[in-house]
Amino acid sequence: MGSRLDNKSTLVRKRIEGHTFEDEGGEEYEGSTFGGFNQYFRRKKIKLQNLDAQLRAQSEDKPKIFKGVVCHVNGYTQPSLKDLHTMVVQYGGGFVQYLDGKTMVTHIIASNLTPKKKEEFKRYRIAKPAWIVDSVNAGRLLPWDAYRVIDEGVGQKVLGFENGTVITQANRKTQGYKEQTDTSWYTTQLKAKELQTASSSFRKQPSFTQPITPQEEIEDDEYPLPEITSSIERAMSEVDDFDDDEVPESVERPDGSLETKTRLGTPPPTSPPIVPADHSATDHQVVDAEPRAPTPEQTTPLRARQGSQEPDYSMAIVRDSDALRSISPSRLASMTAEEHNALLLSDPRIRKSTVVHPDFLEQYYRESRLHHLSTWKADLKAQLQALAAEKTSTQKQQLKVKKLPGQRRYIMHVDFDSFFAAVSLKKYPQYIDKPAVVAHGGGSGSEIASCNYPAREFGVKNGMWMRRAQELCPEIKILPYDFPAYEEASRKFYDAILATGGVVQSVSIDEALVDISTICFAESGTDGVKRDEGGVFREQAKADAIAQSMRDEVLEKTGCAVSVGIGGNILLAKVALRKAKPAGQHQLRPEEVLDFVGKLEVQNLPGVAWSIGGKLEEIGATLVKDIRELTKEKLINTLGPKTGEKLYEYARGIDRAEVGDQVVRKSVSAEVNWGVRFENQEQVDEFMHGLCGELHKRLLKERVKGKQLTMKVMRRAGDAPRDPPKHLGHGKCDTVNKSVQLGVATSEQGVILKEVLAMIKSFGISPGELRGIGVQMQKLEPLKGGIGAEGGVDVGS
Repeated sequence: MGSRLDNKSTLVRKRIEGHTFEDEGGEEYEGSTFGGFNQYFRRKKIKLQNLDAQLRAQSEDKPKIFKGVVCHVNGYTQPSLKDLHTMVVQYGGGFVQYLDGKTMVTHIIASNLTPKKKEEFKRYRIAKPAWIVDSVNAGRLLPWDAYRVIDEGVGQKVLGFENGTVITQANRKTQGYKEQTDTSWYTTQLKAKELQTASSSFRKQPSFTQPITPQEEIEDDEYPLPEITSSIERAMSEVDDFDDDEVPESVERPDGSLETKTRLGTPPPTSPPIVPADHSATDHQVVDAEPRAPTPEQTTPLRARQGSQEPDYSMAIVRDSDALRSISPSRLASMTAEEHNALLLSDPRIRKSTVVHPDFLEQYYRESRLHHLSTWKADLKAQLQALAAEKTSTQKQQLKVKKLPGQRRYIMHVDFDSFFAAVSLKKYPQYIDKPAVVAHGGGSGSEIASCNYPAREFGVKNGMWMRRAQELCPEIKILPYDFPAYEEASRKFYDAILATGGVVQSVSIDEALVDISTICFAESGTDGVKRDEGGVFREQAKADAIAQSMRDEVLEKTGCAVSVGIGGNILLAKVALRKAKPAGQHQLRPEEVLDFVGKLEVQNLPGVAWSIGGKLEEIGATLVKDIRELTKEKLINTLGPKTGEKLYEYARGIDRAEVGDQVVRKSVSAEVNWGVRFENQEQVDEFMHGLCGELHKRLLKERVKGKQLTMKVMRRAGDAPRDPPKHLGHGKCDTVNKSVQLGVATSEQGVILKEVLAMIKSFGISPGELRGIGVQMQKLEPLKGGIGAEGGVDVGS
């Protein structure tokens, strides 16, 4: 194949290099005859080469790294096809958008290939996108075979060349597209955290140790952001779905179960531990960010809480197990995962902090700061939502106003600016203009819950590790949590919102939606339908006045600023809020909608995270205005009927959701991904009994039952160390999911346990390799009163 490939690709390369473009006077810009598809397609390919010729002419100052290379991109890649195309052409290469034959090009760029394509392409040069990116970064053409997609299998010995000598090397496991280049969109989201989790900082400083603290995985937000959220940010949200990087692909099995194939890649590095809430006097101390050596008191292995015989795990410092340090590296390497865990758990201090301890789950949820944050916030939100719903119901009965077709709407999206930081700073006004964050302490392993705007100017973000924040801003001030003050501020915030007289929907304890349409119509003397300019102007002015009055009242009652976005629906109010922050307000008027929304990146739309964003990028949509160029059918085929239709409307500024609509809970789950170390299968079964009991209690609390059970299992990745940088953390893992239909809805622990034990055995994962387990009930139904509601014995209805 080599001679044919070289001959054909050489002809294509010479044709590309000799291609010139003067203007659009060529025949390729003439109209095609009816039915002349071949003519149309030939002209289209010439036009593409015209664009490349222009790009090549504009890049004469760049080195010709890819001279002699002709590339084609196959399938979904990161960076995208467009970015790879640009890099190849700018640095002297040729690019073929449409492949008439495999011998047209010297190299095909792909992230992954299906088994059929691997067989079809096995005699061609198939390289990963990282080959292009790394060559550009290196300033020279790197050997493509170091980036080959197709190999002879993991562990197969192959010849390689290094510094002019022939060496033998073993093939490595093929990586997913998320791991293939440091410049991919996914990797850039994690880069800051990866820098912070470098294991060398743990291994090179044996005196530095980690506190034993549980961490609960709390789920993503109703409006997920494009970034991968931190554990603190997940604790601040209420949606109780598993936080998977990719929506799992469920496959119906003959037995009726749904087996899920999750795309495996490098998961986000584990966050450092979050110390459980401790409402002692030290909670009201501001910590400077200056690093300090641990005091003898801080290095005490275990310290009992005052008035309690239980050890205080929030201050516990556990060094590497003495048993592990006494074993030679070669002996450790030859151990099975179960033997390694047994050696680790021979230390009673460590054993008490893992899932094999009978009281682990109770302690895990009792002492997890994240669990405390999430449950506290969920309870407070429920109270505020009930208050808003009661007030809204009364207003609707009093007004009895029917919405007219085509009636204008005025929706306010109200949001506190840096809620936790702003409220905490009230006790420390001397730091208001200085960079400040809210965290549980000044240790490098602390995670930032909230940061003020001066801190953000240094690049500090919510969810960032303190170590990184201190690198960006050494003078940063660290404020303690103050839950009573947060609750007081939140209630005053809602008092001011409810006083507007609009229809209120609670989004969070520091965020709400308010429909003030009826008030605007009544005060302006309009019906909201007629298009007379004076009436619309009065309505808009009234909306601005209501927002300003409410902001003034919140500032007076709480001493903190809020921002308000105003739009014709919930979507437009939300995007207007972006422009209003910080401490301002902005009304998005109808004539501005298409232009304003069109300039947004697709990931800025509600519900569009990296998964959907990647699919949109694959079909050429990076900005919202690009979505408008796609047909509804194209979006539905790519994203599914519900998401496709919703984004089709979002791109045009349409959102049919109404303020006051109750968000129906879709799932209830319980998950543990810290302290998971098993020695045998019996311990796994015993732990599953406790975890299913926790799910049962949560179902009863929510008064629901479910018909679909999903299990999530985190398995230590093949190239990950058995002892990750974070003590007893999960480290780098492969995540697999499986779902089963229950037939009838249930909340009974015994039924759940039976299905879960069957699912975990079906995975065939060695107990010692397990690093995280979660169970989730979906397809929920209300739990009726009676035996099922009280004791959980529910046989369905």
